[in-house]
Amino acid sequence: MKKGLILTIVLLCAITALRAQYDVHFNHYWNIQNFYNPAAAGATKKMHIFATYSNQLTGFEGNPKSMLFNLDAPLTMLKGDHSIGTGILNDQAGMFTNQHLFVNYAYAMKLLGGRMAIGVQVGLLNEKFDPSGIILGGESNDPAFPTSTQNGNKVNFGAGLFYQHKFFQAGAAALHINAPLIYMGEKNQMQIDPFYNFFAEGNIPLKNPLITIQPSLQLMTDFVSWRTDITAKGSYTFNGRKFFGGATYSPSTSVALFLGMEMMNITLSYGYEIYTSGVGAAHGNHDIYLGYDFDFDIFKKGKNKHNSIRVLQ
Repeated sequence: MKKGLILTIVLLCAITALRAQYDVHFNHYWNIQNFYNPAAAGATKKMHIFATYSNQLTGFEGNPKSMLFNLDAPLTMLKGDHSIGTGILNDQAGMFTNQHLFVNYAYAMKLLGGRMAIGVQVGLLNEKFDPSGIILGGESNDPAFPTSTQNGNKVNFGAGLFYQHKFFQAGAAALHINAPLIYMGEKNQMQIDPFYNFFAEGNIPLKNPLITIQPSLQLMTDFVSWRTDITAKGSYTFNGRKFFGGATYSPSTSVALFLGMEMMNITLSYGYEIYTSGVGAAHGNHDIYLGYDFDFDIFKKGKNKHNSIRVLQ
């Protein structure tokens, strides 16, 4: 086996070990629960649009890069609390490309002074393997390695619960519950195991109403590997702008720092994740989040008047 092939396999194994589960981990997990949990669709009660990008293991050739775009909103034309959302994930690592197109639906009801939502997800997983980066040298006819691009797709299902209260919110979800088996060409296949996610976030007001503390926790597992994120987040509101920042600790994995701002319904945040062992601080993950929220009710009765906030005050 040639040196080029050995290096390729080592890199792919390292990426697989560090990424743990099949599903992508984003540092801004508390802002994108409608990706991890279909019941979180419509949780803001507004049209919620966001994009997030993660550049992982910076500095390595073929390092993972993930881009997620999502849109969700309440269905105000229906009686009751209904919401729908859709999103697309493009995740590339080495010679593998994973694309996930999904649609979420959630129905919510009042419960114990809060809001309980039940959600389902239907999606399409597409897997692609490009062998052009494999260097076989004199073993170019080895039948164990494909010589052309291989791809396959499979329908995917998920379900979840999401509860919101004045002082906290929490959710649990199961994705890939049908354990899709994706055939890539005639000789290769990929088994996607069910994936489970638990999330909880608190909202702790202080004596100063301009400052809030929002601790959060997320647990991700396929019951083979586990990842826990514990986040301390604080925010300060000044002149209509909210500034926030904090840190996330993932036991035995990493430490991440983030800083962001909310202004005119737009949220922008940047985070950097440092692995606590193995690759070193210089090869961490860059994570960027951009979101926009606004009231959306095209079926609202009466004229849609837009008044100046300054006049109202």
